[in-house]
Formats: sequence, C-alpha cells, structure tokens
Amino acid sequence: MKKTTKYCQIIILFFFFSSCKTNNKEIKLSGNVETFEVIRLDQVLSKNIDQVHEVYLNYPELYKNFYTNMIRAGEKEEILVSKLSKETADKLKLFINDSIISNILEEVQLEFPDFKYYNEEISKGLNRYESLFGVSYPKNKIGTFFSLFNADVHEFDSIIWIGLDMYLGPKNEITNLIPTESLPQYVKNKMDKKYIVSDVIFGYLMTHNPQYMGDDLLSKLLSYGKTAYLMNLLLPDEDPENKFRYNSSELKWCEENEKYIWQYIIDQEILYEKDFNKISYFFNPGPFTKNFGKDSPAYIGIWLGYRIIQDYAKKTNLDIGEILNEKNSQKILSTYEPK
Repeated sequence: MKKTTKYCQIIILFFFFSSCKTNNKEIKLSGNVETFEVIRLDQVLSKNIDQVHEVYLNYPELYKNFYTNMIRAGEKEEILVSKLSKETADKLKLFINDSIISNILEEVQLEFPDFKYYNEEISKGLNRYESLFGVSYPKNKIGTFFSLFNADVHEFDSIIWIGLDMYLGPKNEITNLIPTESLPQYVKNKMDKKYIVSDVIFGYLMTHNPQYMGDDLLSKLLSYGKTAYLMNLLLPDEDPENKFRYNSSELKWCEENEKYIWQYIIDQEILYEKDFNKISYFFNPGPFTKNFGKDSPAYIGIWLGYRIIQDYAKKTNLDIGEILNEKNSQKILSTYEPK
C-alpha cells in the first residue's frame, strides 16, 4: 500500500522529541476529541458533470491524480480550468455514466452509508499524536473518494483521502468480479474496512514522522518498527492484527515463528545487507513472504521490527520520544530476545 505527499514538520518534531515524556503504554487524549469534517467525493460523482467539476476543483492535487492516473482519461491541463471543454466533459460523462462504474459506486454507498466510526477513531489517533508532539493535523477535514481500485490512503491538498472502493471487502461481489490480472487475489483478500484506521495512521506517520535509520536490513527493521510501535500507542483500541494488515492467524504465525525468522536472518548473513533487492521481500506486499513458505504473511519485516522496538521499550523503560530519538541500532538490538 503507498503513502504519499511530502509535508512534514521535522524541526518542530525534534524539539518535541527532546521534551516528550509519557507512559509508553497509554497516551491520554488531549481534551475533547473533535472529529473532522468528512468530504464524501465518492458521493459527488452522482451529480451532473458541472457540479462534479466545481467540487473537485477545490482539491486540485486529488483531481489531477484522479483524472490522469486513476481513471486515465487525459492530461491534468484538461481539468484544472474554470470551465471544462466539451471534449473533456464528455470524457468524464462517459466514465461516470458507465453501468459498471455506477454499480461500483452503489456498492460503495451500501458499504459506507456514513463514515462516523472511522472518523472518530482516526480523530482519536491524531489527537494522541498532537498530545505527544504538539503538532496537529493541518486540516480539519478528511475525505473519501472513488479511485477505480488504484488508491487506498493518500494525502492530497494536505488532506487525508481514503479510496473506499479499496475497502469494499474481500467477499464483495464487485471485488470478486475484478480479474486477478488487474487486481491480484492477495490484494483482494486485504480489501477490508477493518484496516482503514490503521492504514490512515501508519501512512500519516510515514509521511509526517519518518524514522529513517539507514539502508541495511537491521536499520530498516528498526525504522519500520519504530513507526509500528508509535502507531500501536496511538491506536490502543485497534485489534493487534489490524495494525499489520493481518488476520488473527497471520499474526499467530509471526508470533509462533519469531525465532525462526530471526535465525534465518542470522544464518543467511543478511542483517547488515544494504542491497534492497536482496531484502525487500521482508517489507513488500504479497500473498506471503518469500523464503518463509506460503503460510507466512507479508510484511514480516515490519512485524519483526516492531518486536525489537517493543523489547527495547520494555527493558529500558524509555519514553516514546527517547525511543524514536535513539539512532544507535546496536544499542536497540542489544535488548532484543526472540520469543
């Protein structure tokens, strides 16, 4: 899953890392949690073309990506204008009025008649982030849109957007009708709305609070592990497996095979490997993790990194700011004991 858009406040974060003191097991909500205004662009597509264009123009980054990359109708210059040409308007009409597209949009509305629960949980997570670092989400809005199965969570126009068609559910009739050549089965299996909240918060952290530590495998494990550990603190009410895009059996596999995963890394002498082509399978999406059998889930590098950081936090009793600030990978690794 891709998380995009570059806007972060690293200088401010450095300041708050040095001053942040909190219990790693609980981050209190800061005052009353105000939910965000929800922009339902997926519902706008039922309106006439002039209305669609008028609304979408308020979000030019999303609009141009929707038009050029998602539905591949033409060039961005065609739509970032006050009035559409007849040719461009006809392209949009052809897309919106297509019977298959109409059926998908109807399914999205049936699956997501409102967005209240997700709004509340995302708001809580970002509220805890602000409580920790003093940095607030720059907009009071989040949005949903239709991506033609091309985007899950993205940030455009400094707003978090969720492509609801990517969360219709693995058993949804529409989902199952899509050829696996276009949408692999392992992607369909994860098109579950239970992942929305953790997808949003993980993506937000990857964009606004990146934890780069280096290019070797150990550094990448720790980088992703710090992000996953922080997300865990921000979303204490989320089911543990959701935070890794797992189901319960996939999380159980990781827990039961932790020593095996670690021993494989040691035996293959890849802990300090810097060639990403040789280690990328630990972090890539897929039906399973290469070299670990078809029962293994994807992303085991993120889960393993989380476990290393979890041990470091437990054995040092450091606050989250100190954990994120620690750049000595050997110091962090010294506390890890595979279970």
